Amino acid sequence: MARKDGEFWINKKGERVHPDLIRADEQLKDEMVENLITKALEMSKNLKAFKEESFKDIEDYYDLLLQKYNMDAKKDSKKGNLSIENFSGDKKVTISIADRIEFDEKLNIAKAKIDEYLHEVTQNASSDIKTLITKAFEVDKKGDINAKKILALKGYEIKHPKWIEAMQIIDEAVQIVSSKSYIRFYVKEGDAYKQIPLDLARV
Repeated sequence: MARKDGEFWINKKGERVHPDLIRADEQLKDEMVENLITKALEMSKNLKAFKEESFKDIEDYYDLLLQKYNMDAKKDSKKGNLSIENFSGDKKVTISIADRIEFDEKLNIAKAKIDEYLHEVTQNASSDIKTLITKAFEVDKKGDINAKKILALKGYEIKHPKWIEAMQIIDEAVQIVSSKSYIRFYVKEGDAYKQIPLDLARV
């Protein structure tokens, strides 16, 4: 129900309104929203519990595998992606690990080294590559660098010593500030797996 002060209802402005002055449709709408929000909160709570139970089940299963191969479950890291299928191969559960990456001050040195490379090969460097490199170091509205664009530079097959050195500096600049695990559930339809839509990442 809406917030109340005694028998009075509190409106959006914080004013006290007697229920006799509130239209029936407004009262019906309030009751409907309250009921839906209550159900949504309960659903979210259930999803969170299901997510925790799912991770624990898989962790317990993985611990059994470690024991089977005489490995210490406490010592050996479980970090990594997993894909587990049922016996028939028509259902599977996957766990993926996503690292949030930032760069320390060495990234500026890497950029300077790349600028040196570009200056040396100005005549031969492709304008497309120059543009991609420049855009990779652009910041967004929050002032953050796009890690994927920076790491994509490592995919270029450039053998120039300054470029190679710059890529090594980028490797040193990488800082993994956090990791998040995602669990997804799939059922095979025909020849392809289809994900069961559950927004577990946000609970």
